[in-house]
Amino acid sequence: MRQGSEIESLIDSLDALVRQAEGGSNKWKEVWNEIRSLGRAFKESQFPSNKDRQAAWKRYHSIVARVKAGQERARAEFAERIRSSEYHLAQVRSYASSAAPDSGLGDVILAICTGGLSAVLEAGLDALLGPFDQQKYELQRYSQALREGRAYFSQHKGEMLGKHKQQAIAALNSAKEALDTAWGTWRTARQQGFERYHAERKSAREVRHAKLEARQAKREAWEARARENISKLESRIDRLEGVLEHKRSHLSELEEKSRFRWSDDYRDRVDVWIGEEQSKIADIESQLERLRSWLEEARAKLR
Repeated sequence: MRQGSEIESLIDSLDALVRQAEGGSNKWKEVWNEIRSLGRAFKESQFPSNKDRQAAWKRYHSIVARVKAGQERARAEFAERIRSSEYHLAQVRSYASSAAPDSGLGDVILAICTGGLSAVLEAGLDALLGPFDQQKYELQRYSQALREGRAYFSQHKGEMLGKHKQQAIAALNSAKEALDTAWGTWRTARQQGFERYHAERKSAREVRHAKLEARQAKREAWEARARENISKLESRIDRLEGVLEHKRSHLSELEEKSRFRWSDDYRDRVDVWIGEEQSKIADIESQLERLRSWLEEARAKLR
C-alpha cells in the first residue's frame, strides 16, 4: 500500500510531465499512462487523514481536467491548422490554375502563324505582330499569376501541413511547365511567322518582277515587230517612189512625143500609152498615200 506522501510525489511527477507535454514535447500518451497508473495507486493508498486524501484527489483531478482541456484545445488548434492549410492550398491551386494557359492557346498561335498570311502581306508587318502581341499579353498575364502564386506560397507555407505543401508545389510546377511550353510555342511561332512573312514578301516581289519582265519582253517583242513593219513600209514606199519617179519620167517622154507631128495612128497609140501611165501613176500615188498613212500610225504607236 502506498503512503500519501508517495502519492503526492507521483502527483508532482504527473504535473511536471503535463507541463512538458503542454510545452510541446508531445508526451500525451505517456501522460495518460501516468494518469491511469496514479488512479490505480489511489485505490491502494493511505493518507494521514481523509482531508489529505480529498486534497490530493482534488489536485489529481484538476490535473486530469487540465490535460483534457489542453488536448481539446490542441485538437481544435490542429483542426484549425488543417482548415488554414487547406485554405492556403486552395489559394495556391487557384493561382496555379490562373497561371496555366488554356489548352487551345497553342492552336490559336499556330493558326496565327499559318493562316491568312497572304492578307497580312497587304496590311504590313503590324498586322502580323498584332495577334502575337495579344497572345504575348495573355502569356504575361499567366506569368504574373504564377509569380503571385509563388509569392503567396512563400508567405504562407509555414502555416501549411507537409502534404499540402507538396501538393501546392506540384500545382505550381505543373502550371510552370504548361506556361513554359506555351511561351516556347509562342516564340517559335512568332519566329516562323516572321520567316514566312519575309519569304512570302520575297516571293511576291519575285512574282511581280517576273510579271514586269514578261510585260517588258512582250513590249520589246511588239516594238521589234513594229519597227520591222515600219522598215518594211519604208522599203515599200522607197520602192514605189522610185517606180513613181520612173513612171512620171516615162509619162513626160510620152507627152513630149505626142507634141511632134506623127501619123495619126502613132499618135493614137501614144495617147493610149499616156493614159495607161497616168492610170498607173494614180494607182501608185494611191498606194503611197495608204502606205504613208500606215507608216505614220506605226510610228505614232512607238512614241
